[in-house]
Amino acid sequence: MSFDTPYYLFLLIFLLPLFLLTLQRKKKRQNGINFLATAAAPKERDEIINFLLFRIKLSDFFFFLFIIFVIFALSGPRWGTELRTDTRRGLDLIFAFDISQSMNVRDNMTGSEDSSRLERALSIAMELTYHLGDIRFGTAAGKSRGVLMIPLTYDSDIILNFLESLDSSFLSGSGTNLESLLDAGLGAFNDSMNRRQGIILFSDGEALQGSLDAALNRARSRGIIVSAVGLGSSRGGPVPVEISPLSPGGVLLDLEGFPVISSRQEAVLINTAARTSGLYVDGNANNAVSLLTDFFKPLAQEGPGNMIRENVERWQFFILAALICFGFSRFLALRRKNKPLVSAFLLIFCVFLSSCAPIQGKLLVMEGNYYHSQHRYAEAITSFLKALYFDDAAPYAEYGLGLSYSALDEKNAALERYLTAEEALTNSREHRELAYRINLNKGIIHFEEGDYSWAAEAFRKALEIDGRRVEAKRNLELSLLAHSFSSQNEPAPYVAAAEEGGQAYSALFDYLRIMEQEQWRNREWPLESNPQGLDY
Repeated sequence: MSFDTPYYLFLLIFLLPLFLLTLQRKKKRQNGINFLATAAAPKERDEIINFLLFRIKLSDFFFFLFIIFVIFALSGPRWGTELRTDTRRGLDLIFAFDISQSMNVRDNMTGSEDSSRLERALSIAMELTYHLGDIRFGTAAGKSRGVLMIPLTYDSDIILNFLESLDSSFLSGSGTNLESLLDAGLGAFNDSMNRRQGIILFSDGEALQGSLDAALNRARSRGIIVSAVGLGSSRGGPVPVEISPLSPGGVLLDLEGFPVISSRQEAVLINTAARTSGLYVDGNANNAVSLLTDFFKPLAQEGPGNMIRENVERWQFFILAALICFGFSRFLALRRKNKPLVSAFLLIFCVFLSSCAPIQGKLLVMEGNYYHSQHRYAEAITSFLKALYFDDAAPYAEYGLGLSYSALDEKNAALERYLTAEEALTNSREHRELAYRINLNKGIIHFEEGDYSWAAEAFRKALEIDGRRVEAKRNLELSLLAHSFSSQNEPAPYVAAAEEGGQAYSALFDYLRIMEQEQWRNREWPLESNPQGLDY
């Protein structure tokens, strides 16, 4: 058995003072029972006293069990394992650059005498940034130690600007520690993010310090793919350094005064990629970028990952046990003539057990809504995906996934989820609010994408479900006007107003004002006090 939050178990120490307090009250309870039993016949007195004492002791026992089970539930117990598909969406990719002195060697393997190993690595990384598109990138660099230069970000301009300025002078020190470099890249990943994670190591494979295998084992245990781009050549070349009395020729010399030749350690780099199911690419090849793009492009798409075995949450059993114990502890303290109350409690408990499955689905949706309100979209998506297994909660879970994807600016994925949620509604009248919100959010996405006719259709459907909603009326009018402007090849009204610098209202907003005055404030349609959803 394992626990998600084991520190809650320390609350068990409070059971000792509670037990001492119960013993202290035992004498007072004894006196009260003796007083109550004085009205009974002498022959029945002992029997009544023993019976009441037994019920009180049993009530205390179940109350202590109730507290214990609640503490265990708070601790998040897990036991047993199950296989599940690890659903991943998106890709986080770290460029890890070896910027040691050997990366300044010019092997002249790419047809350019002016291209060093590091310059070739930066060129590949910049092209790969353009080809992979909308994923999160980060960069790390290292010599004797690795440093995370740029954390994961969607802003590719930051990455490109950094790559244009990176050289071997960014970090001090000497030697090469690929273990520290990979650890710096591993530190950029957040384990709670439900995304695929990868590192591309740009190096010639020469490592003088650290244990590269140890870093690879850590990456493999976390499911992080490490690929390698080999720079340099097998024949190698002299390592350039600043001209000094120790290196008059501008190259690094060994103890005997001969130039140090640095060559690519291809076997090390191939093993690096193989240990984590990554890809090894010869950096001198003309198709290096296309090979890396073909490898990482599918990983950036949403889809199922590997089958993983994880411990199963068991807190539900402790909650149920706590409810049972609390019920018995309360009802045992009642008199015998209240037996119908015990029967009622057992009946309610049986109904609760029979309906625990749909309740669990609704609880998962509520959990996803909470994570979404906290902008923890990865956790929200995980909760909504779990709720899909419960038929009653599936439409709401699909809608929640749409909201989370939309918040992550994944408009196409959000639209697919909204459509699936709409299809899952067997009767839109029973789920009127959900059906309305699905169409409202579909219209918003279509409007943002410039599909004004589709947006108007979605807002019209929303009004057919609930014609009192002001937000849908406004957005419908705006979509129709925007569609008419776009069909006439004229700028959209809100753009025209911006170009005029706010000196006059556009025709759009004049029209909306008139409509609000003449129609939307009609008493037939009472205004909402707090309309939800994006209002254009």
